Amino acid sequence: MPNNQHASLSPQKASILLVAFMTLLHLFLAFNVELGGDEAHYALYGLMPDWSYFDHPPMIGWLQIIPMWLAPYDWSARLVPIALYAVLNYLLYQITVTFFAENLTENTTAKKQTAWKGFASLVVLNTSIILSLMGMAMLPDNPLMVSVLALVLVTHKLLQTNQTKYWLLLGLFVGLAALSKYTAVTVIASLILILLIERKWQWLTSKGLWLAIIIALVLIAPILYWNAIHDWASFIYQIDHGTKHSEWRVSRLLQTQAIQFVSYTPFLFIFGWWMMLKPSNYADKNSRLLLLFSLPITLLFAWGSGYEKSLPHWVSLAWVLLIPIIVNFLWQIRFKGWVKIVTGLHIVLMGSLVLVAHSLLFSPWINFPDYKNPLQGDYGWPKASQTAIELQKELGKTPEELPLFVSNWSYASHLAWYSRPQPVYITSGKQTQFEFWFGKPKAGMNGLLVSPHYEKNPPITGTANHFESCTPLKKLNEPSQGPIIVTYYYYLCNNFIPQIK
Repeated sequence: MPNNQHASLSPQKASILLVAFMTLLHLFLAFNVELGGDEAHYALYGLMPDWSYFDHPPMIGWLQIIPMWLAPYDWSARLVPIALYAVLNYLLYQITVTFFAENLTENTTAKKQTAWKGFASLVVLNTSIILSLMGMAMLPDNPLMVSVLALVLVTHKLLQTNQTKYWLLLGLFVGLAALSKYTAVTVIASLILILLIERKWQWLTSKGLWLAIIIALVLIAPILYWNAIHDWASFIYQIDHGTKHSEWRVSRLLQTQAIQFVSYTPFLFIFGWWMMLKPSNYADKNSRLLLLFSLPITLLFAWGSGYEKSLPHWVSLAWVLLIPIIVNFLWQIRFKGWVKIVTGLHIVLMGSLVLVAHSLLFSPWINFPDYKNPLQGDYGWPKASQTAIELQKELGKTPEELPLFVSNWSYASHLAWYSRPQPVYITSGKQTQFEFWFGKPKAGMNGLLVSPHYEKNPPITGTANHFESCTPLKKLNEPSQGPIIVTYYYYLCNNFIPQIK
């Protein structure tokens, strides 16, 4: 942790410089890196706005409407997440300095010590590999984290005062969180736990609570409306999504935790679990408040990962909320030798890895063996899409006569973004957002199937939700020189066979 007695730079300026550096790094990459599958998917949300969407509430799409209207390019799809990440840094700083202010006899020293804690929280955030990468990639978790961190600050105020303005803000941020991601339901569980544990029975008779509930319900009305006219498709999908397997297995839970260990860094993972299991944290009102917001998310996905392995970013909110508690704990013992060693190693090693990870997005300069590059799933789609369009022209077919097909919604997102405004269809038969955009592929349709090497090649034929036959047309290696990251195969396919209900 920083030692303010020897620092020539103020903690506030250090925080601003750190956030400015990450913002500039993300902006640079925004203009030089193709979109990932999720990013392309949500950029398409912005191009085709709706009251809500099949796989997520509407906030992620609404935030992209103006960037897509003004400049529908890769870089513009990243402006909002980069801005949200800067706001997230600000809110995390505010939570740290508000919740864990130093209580020293010399007021100036106390403020400076507290401000260094805020800076330390930003260091932990920005040296987490996945959290720093999420700072430039649009995901539902981005607006969710901003909404919930703002909600935490408001709740902290409500525990001290019953002013109506804070209730109105609470309703606003609960509604915005719900518009961002369905896992915002854990926020309701957190607020109920806070009411019970803090014994705030007077809240139940406060007009502010009911005003907050009304505001939140008004804000989520678009989600309810969209689902009502689409047979509650999103709700059914979300309920089924976390229970892919009928049997709960501890092996899936452990695999998910191992992925989080790497993604969030050993430092954040180990100290985070330590803080969740440390009894004294529940005696401190501010630590308890953060834990009551982070634990429901942690427990929800820990339980759900036993049925289906959770993606690491699904629990990003919980880990961010734990950062101030970790920083405050380590700050109190910062002069111990092991603390200096552990924090120093973390900053140097993880800071370097964060920069390496960002550099690999810009250019795959590490020569992995053919087909072993970890970025292969998000590489080469602009060229792959352009090749598909050229093949349609060579065959003398229009997009209506020979539409594009893939086998997975993520591939469809890449292909639809880079070949827009063409429709893209999916052969899996699973319900996805693309069905709401382009409809289901019809019986007898012919198509141009694009398949990366990590899919089944040649493709399945002769069964429901696939074509009767497919003929290889071409393959594209990306990059064309050096180790191959990905190969795209192109097939001319005939007579689509739909599922017979």
